[in-house]
Parts: sequence; structure tokens; C-alpha cells
Amino acid sequence: MTPSSPLRRFRSLMALTALLTIPLAQAQTTLSMSSDYEPDTLMGQRAAEFSQEVTRQSDGDLALTLRSDIRSASHLQATSAGVIDIAATLSGALAEEIPFFGISSLPAIAYNLKEANRLYQLAKPRYRELLEDHHQILLFALPWPPSGLWSTRPIADGDDLKDMPIRTYDRNTQRILLNLGADPRVMSWGELKPLLEAGSIHGALTSAMGGVSAELYRYMPNFTTLNYAMPLNIVHMNRDSFDRLDKRQQTALLAAAKATEENAWASAEAVLAEAYTTLQANSARLITPAPPALHRDLEAASQHVFDSWKQKVSRQDGNLLEEYLESRPER
Repeated sequence: MTPSSPLRRFRSLMALTALLTIPLAQAQTTLSMSSDYEPDTLMGQRAAEFSQEVTRQSDGDLALTLRSDIRSASHLQATSAGVIDIAATLSGALAEEIPFFGISSLPAIAYNLKEANRLYQLAKPRYRELLEDHHQILLFALPWPPSGLWSTRPIADGDDLKDMPIRTYDRNTQRILLNLGADPRVMSWGELKPLLEAGSIHGALTSAMGGVSAELYRYMPNFTTLNYAMPLNIVHMNRDSFDRLDKRQQTALLAAAKATEENAWASAEAVLAEAYTTLQANSARLITPAPPALHRDLEAASQHVFDSWKQKVSRQDGNLLEEYLESRPER
């Protein structure tokens, strides 16, 4: 053994100690998020923004994998069972199982984004409670621009809707259109596309932005600004999936949710204006304001929807709606 051997052994020991004390790179945690909407739609873009914000807020420690193979109608059950970690679901789809979530798509209760946000803030604690009953948490909610009617021909009143096959997005709107003698069908964008190509759908109740994203003006060149309802897209998460995250990851996820929600509400007016510009640039006819006769017929056909919703929810939930309506400014 040479005199330098102890020094070499000491250096080797120090090098080994240094290696052992270097913190191992933490493996990235990946969560699944389901959304019904294609990447080029408004809500598809919002899902991508949220995914990017999660990665940014967590410094790459947390990531989302976006998937679209599970329909909104199955999101509540799939998220409860942990089949997916997070879901972005149209409020009307959640209302099938939890009727209170239909409050945002009740007709003629929020005519602008400010009113829609006030209703959301009032309803948010109840949304949280009801999702907890299904072992989930509320992350955030995003506004759809006001619902209007895309159609193959201009619509002047309720009589013009008789027998018209119309795509709609939830049971509330389906019932109202049935009252007017239309042929409404609840369907997703994926289900709608082949029917548009076949010419078997002559109308679609959705927002201007939704129609622009799906290029509905290619099939239905008229858009009537009903401002009928302003439904929400609810982003909810499995409680166990959230609890399995460490505190830093939880904080990052909630910060990303808050940032995405604030940006969506703040930019909603600009999104609507851009949609109007785009549809007119594509030779679509923007009918605004909607014909008074059409508004009157829709309101008359809507009364039973309010009555039905109140029968399905608790007295507490019904009182929440009354509180909102009583505090709404006079028109």
C-alpha cells in the first residue's frame, strides 16, 4: 500500500458522500384531464391554457394529460371512480345527476357576463358542497359566451322553430324548444359534425364563439343573439387524486386554477367581440338584437323549466336563486 492510499480512500469516501447527499430529481406527477371539446374550440383552448399554467406554477413538477375519449355525461361518475383525475364538464351535463348545476343554464336570468359572474360567486359554495358529496372538489368554472341560435334561415318567432331539428347542449334548453314545437337533440360537438355534413340539423343553440370554432356558418349562416343563457364549464377533480399530491403540488394546482379562471372571465367580452367579427368576415348574418316576438315566445316556453328545476332542488337551493333574482338590477 502506498503512502497516498489513505488520502485516496478519504477522497473516494468524500465523493461517495457527495453523491449520496445530492437530492434525487423528483419524478414528475402526471394527472389526467378529460374534456369534450376539440383543441380549436374555446373550452379546448382553455383546457390547454390550464395545462400550461399547471406546468408553469409547479416548475414542471406537475403535468396534465388531456384526453377526450370520455363524454361529459360520464364525467361525474368517471371522476368519482378515479378513472380520470380532472374533468371539464358543461354544467348542464352535471345537472343530470345534480340538478342544482342547472342553475347557470336557466333561461333569462343572466344577460351579461357581470350578472353571470355574480350568480357563479353566489352558487360557488353550493357547487363545492355538492361535488364533495361525490368525492370531488371544485377547481374553477369558466363562462361560455351567451347562448344564441345558429340557423339555416332567419328565425322571427317561435312558430319558425316548429319541427326544426336543432342541436342543443342540455335538458333545460331541450325542454324549452320542445314546448315551441321544435325537434331539439342534446348532443356533443363530436356527434354534431356528421349531422351537419348530412344536412340533417338545421339549427344549433350555442354561443357565437362555439359556432365560430366549429365553423357552423358553413352550414347555418344566421346567428341570432338571444343572450338566452350563460352556462358554465365546471372543472372538478377527484378528492383522492388531489390529496395524493404534496402540499407544493396542491398549491401550484390551485394557483393555476385561479389564474385560468380569472383570465377566462376577464377576457370573455373580448372573445365575444372577436367571434362576432369572425362570423361577419365569413359572410354570416348577425341578427342583433333578437326579434322581440322570438324573445317573448322563448320566455313563455321557459316558465315550466323554472318550475321543474325548483321541484328537483332543495328549498335552500331555490332560495339561493330567489336571492339572486331579487338583487338583480331592474330592466
